[in-house]
Amino acid sequence: ATQSVWSAQNILKIAAVVVAAFMALYNLTAFPLTWYDEGSHLHVPKTLVQLGAYADRSSEGLRYYGPTIGVGPTVMLPIALVFKMFGIGLLQARMVMALYLAAAILVFYRLARELAGPSFAWIATALLVSSRGVATLEIGRQVLGEVPGLLFVSASLWMWFREWDHPNWKRLVLAGVFLGLAIVTKYQYLLVLAPALSLAWLANLVYYRSTPQRTFVIPGLVAAACFGLWQVYMIVYLGPATASENLSALRTATAGAAMVFSPALMRRGIGELLSLKVYLMMLVPALMYGFILSLPRQRTGHQWGILWLIVAVNLVWYVVASVSWIRYAFLGLAVSSLFVARFFQDLTDGFRADWAALWTGLSKGCALSARQALNWVMLAWLIIMIVVPLGQTAKSIILPGPNAPIAMAAYMNENVPRTALIETWEPEMGFLTDHNYHFPPQLLLNTAVGYIWLNGKPPSQEYNFVQTQSPDYVLVGSFARWVDLYPTDWLATHYQLVTRVGGYELFRRNR
Repeated sequence: ATQSVWSAQNILKIAAVVVAAFMALYNLTAFPLTWYDEGSHLHVPKTLVQLGAYADRSSEGLRYYGPTIGVGPTVMLPIALVFKMFGIGLLQARMVMALYLAAAILVFYRLARELAGPSFAWIATALLVSSRGVATLEIGRQVLGEVPGLLFVSASLWMWFREWDHPNWKRLVLAGVFLGLAIVTKYQYLLVLAPALSLAWLANLVYYRSTPQRTFVIPGLVAAACFGLWQVYMIVYLGPATASENLSALRTATAGAAMVFSPALMRRGIGELLSLKVYLMMLVPALMYGFILSLPRQRTGHQWGILWLIVAVNLVWYVVASVSWIRYAFLGLAVSSLFVARFFQDLTDGFRADWAALWTGLSKGCALSARQALNWVMLAWLIIMIVVPLGQTAKSIILPGPNAPIAMAAYMNENVPRTALIETWEPEMGFLTDHNYHFPPQLLLNTAVGYIWLNGKPPSQEYNFVQTQSPDYVLVGSFARWVDLYPTDWLATHYQLVTRVGGYELFRRNR
């Protein structure tokens, strides 16, 4: 019997690995389609390999701000290394991200197992991977910073929690390094982790007293040192003036997207968190239960309290101050899978399905006890919560739509001279081809964010490169069209449509 159970467990593990590998790797360049954010990030490793500069690039030269702070060197440098070894391409870049995705899933599982055992870890990880609101698979297959950041946060918490009772300074230093790497990878995580962990430290001082203060102080100082060293390097590498531009751009972007305090966007953010795609609307009850879990003045209570604070700080900021783009809630929603899994674990007696009791009751025509009925209802809800969204994501991966960016890049390579000046705000094209593109300045993005989310002025009111410089071509894609960047009447008068591929339209200047 033991061998049979062991075999079943092995089969489950193998099946999980196969499914995870398939979901991470299949049709890697076709889903999701590459787009604005990913394209801008990809400029940096491409420029590093081709020109030896850690920078973005436009027709007027190098730009040392923008994408260089959007995602950290933990992502950019491995991709550049792969480009150097195997050539520049979207597949090569996304293979690096697939490895990050696999590592994040594995380390998150280890963190969950440390908290509440293997069965809990399986369910929590399945929720993390499957939830459409978290979108771990969709985000993790792209060159974005959220999933690598989650990897480092999970590694830090796992290492940190293991040292709770008898903290070892070497492992606390390692936990701090991982925490610092998470912040360097995704600056947005600093907005969440710094206040959340500071509150957790204060809670240990005045309430829990469950671990020595060095358990907080050492990782915090090491993380701050990691972040500070990267900033010093950037100042030395880029120079004080460019570093100042980076800081100014970061402040402007933060004011425009992360500190907006709009009642309309608050309502939208709350609606997103309460939607079916976020754990089938079970987020709020799970977090309420999680708060109860965090009350005991002991190791487990304090650790659940730290996780709860990370979620609370992220989601409160997302609702109250951000532009309510749900990707801004990624870290909080990812960690929330632990609370949702624990909520269902405790409601179902450890995910127990008493088939014998069910069969006996049905065969004898007897009613199930209230407890048994609740177990079956909650288990069914949990299965739906995992299987249905996972199936939806699998369908998108297996049957992706037309790949317009790749098709447009192929057309450009065949029909447009490399020396022609092309104006566009579709940075993915600057990665997919080697043409001479001019991109709008990075700070214009803040105006575009205000236009879309806050009913501000369109960016076309303060950007007239097409009108004044008359580039040879203008390439209009989904992003430029979304923010209404290029006036259609001007294009109709001075340019002619050459081709339309998917959502892209290529215009050539009238001779």
